[in-house]
Amino acid sequence: MDCMRLICVLLAFVLTFDCSSPLHSQEVKSVTHVTFPMSVVGNTPIVTLTFNRPGGDIRTARFIFDSGGGAIIFDQGLANDLGLLPEGPIIASQGERYRRVHVPAAFAGGMPIDFGASHAFVHLGTNSFTNRVAVEGMLPGKAFEHYQVVLDYPRQLFSIGEPRSLQHRGTKLACPYIASSGHPMIEVGLDRAKYEFLLDTGSNISLARVGMLKKWSKEHPNWPTSIGAAGPANDGAASDADAFLLRIPALQLGAFRLTQIVAASRSDETYSPTSYETPAPIIGALGGNVLSRFRVEIDYPDHLLFLEPSGRKNADDFDTVGLVLSTNAAGQLVVRAVSSTASAVTRRNVQPGDIIVSISGFDKAPRTLMKAVEALSGAVGERKQLRILRHGKPMRVTVTVARIL
Repeated sequence: MDCMRLICVLLAFVLTFDCSSPLHSQEVKSVTHVTFPMSVVGNTPIVTLTFNRPGGDIRTARFIFDSGGGAIIFDQGLANDLGLLPEGPIIASQGERYRRVHVPAAFAGGMPIDFGASHAFVHLGTNSFTNRVAVEGMLPGKAFEHYQVVLDYPRQLFSIGEPRSLQHRGTKLACPYIASSGHPMIEVGLDRAKYEFLLDTGSNISLARVGMLKKWSKEHPNWPTSIGAAGPANDGAASDADAFLLRIPALQLGAFRLTQIVAASRSDETYSPTSYETPAPIIGALGGNVLSRFRVEIDYPDHLLFLEPSGRKNADDFDTVGLVLSTNAAGQLVVRAVSSTASAVTRRNVQPGDIIVSISGFDKAPRTLMKAVEALSGAVGERKQLRILRHGKPMRVTVTVARIL
């Protein structure tokens, strides 16, 4: 679970108000389902919604679709454009500030969508609510609990339909939905044992309790490990700098045997037995590095998951220079840590606190973490030139791509 998704979950429980009646028009809808393009950035699905501005013109905006989230989050600029007026007290969480707003009428692919089941908040501040990808909001699974949702990762298409309006495709799996928090669950097999995971499209990679990952690592000392959430694991979470990464040779997801799955640690408290009010303990979240291998249908009303494999090959997605990054208030890329398995050249030349001004081939440093991850990846042994600021002093340094995991 990335930090923004955790905030969404927490916000969903902060305020309680009547969401039982739809906030939209009561007109009979002639369209029951739609399919429209989505983009996938670093395993994260991004969809475009349409809204009406107060003056009557149309406003489109890109949102992360987070199947494991509990509250809709609007960037303040988008909220202002839509005339959404924050109300109630300011809510502080992990250094960020939020206020409640009413859920506006929204359209997906021309179809009106009723988001009345979810809370909505505006993220206060001039910067985008997330530094991971260029979007203006986050859509949680809670907002779609009355719909079928299809994420066709191979064809980059998103479908949404009213109950039983979309024809099921693929292998059926039980996927209990926790209405109180907006989380679907899935059973995963590992080492002849079964574990309960959240289904989390909002996370680039899979996540698990740090205690569980270290237990598996101790039992299998040949499984590759690393410290520091570099590469695709770098999503801006507070725990990224010292995250424990483990490459798991195989997981069992229903009839599917999935190989070479990387999981990043989160605190044991994040997935404590009572965190999600579930009948079975949750130990982690199955993220985009698994889900993007499929056409994924989440049938929220019937608590089912349908998977159709894409045939996607395992990518060498952890061939990177191994820097753990975040952004500061000015939007600059800041090195928070260097991966324990980065090359000796990288570990010698880069220090935590360095500000990256540019990367080889770019006039300026990328504006988002995922673009930076892409720019810092490549073939093992490839050298990249960085312009950095260290304590305000400009410097040029060389870093080298390595297989960090």
